[in-house]
Amino acid sequence: MTPRLVLGTMTFGDTVSAADAEKMLDAALDAGITDVDTANGYAKGTTEELLAPLIASRRDRIRLATKAGMPHPDAGEHSPLSPAGLRSSVDGSLRRLGVDHLDLFYLHQPDRAARFEDTLSTVAELVEAGKIRQLGVSNFAAWQIVELNRVADEIGAPRPVLAQQLYNLLARRIDEEYAAMAAATGLETMVYNPLGGGLLTGRHRFDSDPASGRFGDSVLAEMYRKRYWDAQLFEAVEALAAIADGAGIPLTELALRWLLSRPVVDAVLLGASKLDHLISNIESIGRGPLPEDVVAACDEVGARLRGPMPAYNR
Repeated sequence: MTPRLVLGTMTFGDTVSAADAEKMLDAALDAGITDVDTANGYAKGTTEELLAPLIASRRDRIRLATKAGMPHPDAGEHSPLSPAGLRSSVDGSLRRLGVDHLDLFYLHQPDRAARFEDTLSTVAELVEAGKIRQLGVSNFAAWQIVELNRVADEIGAPRPVLAQQLYNLLARRIDEEYAAMAAATGLETMVYNPLGGGLLTGRHRFDSDPASGRFGDSVLAEMYRKRYWDAQLFEAVEALAAIADGAGIPLTELALRWLLSRPVVDAVLLGASKLDHLISNIESIGRGPLPEDVVAACDEVGARLRGPMPAYNR
């Protein structure tokens, strides 16, 4: 089954204006993309507000998801996924988005100050109140999701139905344990950063500081540089660019179509800083999976990045 596409909005209100955001939303809807993903912390909390008028006239066409779990003023003095912090965060998102319910709500990252029992019992209350339809998680380890499932079953709370995880040609750690867990438990996986924050466009150089974009003027530039600005990753990009050239396709297309060959991928989160980039990426994915020999060459690059350190498990 071909992974479904989801519109990511992290750039909305950051490097994308409200007018361009509307164009991107309509382009996504015209392409048959009905899932829209945001979070209370995007663009320092302004993305949800930007989306509100865009969603209002399109609500019946959209499956809307947001997240809480990062530090945010909504939680006040409470940790983000504590009962009080979670209730306030969900209410804040509903208010900013101008909606009465969330089709999907994610725990954005683990909150080690909150017990799973407390978080999940609050989620159950929010589902019962009609504020949340389904639960997802993002940036959780495999063992944490298994524990969440155990606790959910024990207290009668809903299990997460979807996990949103970092995954691309340069970041493949979910292959090692998470993927098998997701398959065994029936958990769907949506992957984000399919182009490595833009590193897999091939436009960047390790010794040159970008002035704009995800690594330049974005509010998240520091986080993204810590995540990807590494000499070994740039060497991998060069190797992947050579594979793309050999296959006669752009590097971005190689990166996106490679995801279609991965059994763990049920959905791909597509964000963009420009409308033409979004349309091009949608078209690239529409060309289907890569040939097996091209996938194998990409996997060799991934194996070199993983290095020689042996696995602990068999």
